[in-house]
Amino acid sequence: MAEDVAGAEQQTRKIVHQALRRPVGALPPAPAAALKLLQVARSEDTGTAEIAQLIETEPALAAKVLKLVNSAYYGFTQRIPSIHRAVTLLGLSTLRQAALHLFFYESIIQRSNEGAFDRLFFWQHSLLVAILSRGFAERLGHEDPDALYAAGLLHDLGKVILESHGKLSYSEFLSTAGTSGNATRDDERLFFGITHDQLGAQVSKAWELPDIVCRTQALHHCGLAQSHLEKSQAREVAMVALADFIAWTQGIGSARTHTSPSLEPEVLELIDLEQVGLAELLAAADQEMAKVATFYGLHFPSHFQLRANVVTTALTLANAGKVATRPAGSLPLRSVTAPHQSIDPDIFVPQTLRALQQEFALSHLLLLQIEPKGRRFVATHGLPELPQDGQPPGVQIVIDRLAGDLIHCLRERTAVMIHDTPPNRRVLRMLGASVAAAIPVMSQGRLQGLICLYNPESRQPPVSAVLHEIQCVAGELGIALERSRLFALERAKAEMDALTGLPNRSAIDRFLQESFAQVSAGRHFGIGLVDIDYFKAFNDTFGHQTGDDVLRIVADTMRGLTRPGDFLGRYGGEEFLFGLMSPNALGIAGYAERIRREIARRGRMLEARFAGHRLSVSIGIAHSRDAYPDIKSLVGAADSALYSAKSSGRNRVCSAWSQE
Repeated sequence: MAEDVAGAEQQTRKIVHQALRRPVGALPPAPAAALKLLQVARSEDTGTAEIAQLIETEPALAAKVLKLVNSAYYGFTQRIPSIHRAVTLLGLSTLRQAALHLFFYESIIQRSNEGAFDRLFFWQHSLLVAILSRGFAERLGHEDPDALYAAGLLHDLGKVILESHGKLSYSEFLSTAGTSGNATRDDERLFFGITHDQLGAQVSKAWELPDIVCRTQALHHCGLAQSHLEKSQAREVAMVALADFIAWTQGIGSARTHTSPSLEPEVLELIDLEQVGLAELLAAADQEMAKVATFYGLHFPSHFQLRANVVTTALTLANAGKVATRPAGSLPLRSVTAPHQSIDPDIFVPQTLRALQQEFALSHLLLLQIEPKGRRFVATHGLPELPQDGQPPGVQIVIDRLAGDLIHCLRERTAVMIHDTPPNRRVLRMLGASVAAAIPVMSQGRLQGLICLYNPESRQPPVSAVLHEIQCVAGELGIALERSRLFALERAKAEMDALTGLPNRSAIDRFLQESFAQVSAGRHFGIGLVDIDYFKAFNDTFGHQTGDDVLRIVADTMRGLTRPGDFLGRYGGEEFLFGLMSPNALGIAGYAERIRREIARRGRMLEARFAGHRLSVSIGIAHSRDAYPDIKSLVGAADSALYSAKSSGRNRVCSAWSQE
């Protein structure tokens, strides 16, 4: 066991060395006095004279302490000229904070900032996490809240170390991340070979920062249940993890990305939100952030308009799904909720809507389902039936713009009437009605969508007496939708390549068969075979783990360039296949060239990591308009074009039609 831990630690140190331009031991050291002051224990043995003498050995820290004690932040009426007097007035807690700011802000943050990594935004995030972490510690009776302040301030140290000292900077990472659909840490592992928390923990150990700082660095994004920490230590990590998540809910993440930090379920088992008094804590944090901004002469954007109920909602959503709930009320009607004979929503949803229409003599029904990526409701099924190519123009509701009675519907999870009032008119206009009803579609406590009832020909509202019964039906429909979604996920897993997360060869074959079957109806499509150039050299030089990273980097790059409705899969080995439904061969060629250029761009950027090996791909494309007799011939034509691309120099696109 000990040998396994030592081996893993050695491997981590090796990866850290590969990610940085210089060894950890050669990084610019933190100010010695600042580090020592962080380590001074709160005890009667530590006297004012000793602390003052320690501060005086570090001119930058001494100047900062005098500036702090004489600032408007404290408002003393007379100027304080001596370090000894300043120490007496400020106390050890404030001096520790000053040391931290010297160490972190003036040594690391306060530099030129021209890349995608915004150091000031990062500093704002770090401060808020520190303040909240200390607040949690004070309210939960921790013996040393200042230690939690330090752990919170430095929790994402690895990101700024990568920005300043990485072979690849965090700005370069941010300029390429965000389109893969992966969690940020997964993208970091691909890009740098290590995550920011792993690297930060190693640097913290090398700098001999306090154990709580090192421990929090390493574990604030990981499952605490598997950490084998003592409960008190696990709670310390949980405080910082929760503070990190709350800062994100306020719009202040450590970087401007669209992915949220992970919040492990055990965090809320270790911290009772009612006990910490979240509303008061956020108000106090707001005031302290304003004071810090004034002291540094900085102008932090005002992101503190959200209140404690918003944070609590976000935390609840992050931990949702534990309790299954069903709408209360009478049993649903047999004619409406008879067991579905299909798990295909295009079959059971219309059946359910028709049954509702007949049972209650309804005019128009519309099912809107949540589209998570777009954060909106979109119409998927309706009576009268929707056009086959999608929802009617304008029948979509952006969740962030919800207003009026729909807000009540979603918050209370109950059916509502949508009357003709100013907040409701935008929705009513989209439906073409003057009055409507909305019923939430729920499953396992989660919102699946909305059923809208309306009659464009009448100003009379739907009969409110039946809404309760329809809400029960909506609960059954929600369960069926969830079951269908889970089935689709399970089928997708069976057809998914475990390494890249792309469809595997089985899914590729199904796509090709279904697409080729439409050719006879006049719908054409094109395919491309993508091969990583000199892939064997990556494996032979850096090992198979790095080879796997290369495959994932290429897959994520292509995924980021692929539109909904297009197809992308791993064909086998280092080859991928993409497919586009397009009548235009030039569109296929343009898409292939965009892939080639973007991978070549990332290859140039990643040369710092893959020394002597530049990542690129060769692509062969073919189009069904060229009247291939079968799928095998079409794929064979793309394969021949790929061979031409590789034999003519690699890092290029060749088409089957140019080979004729």
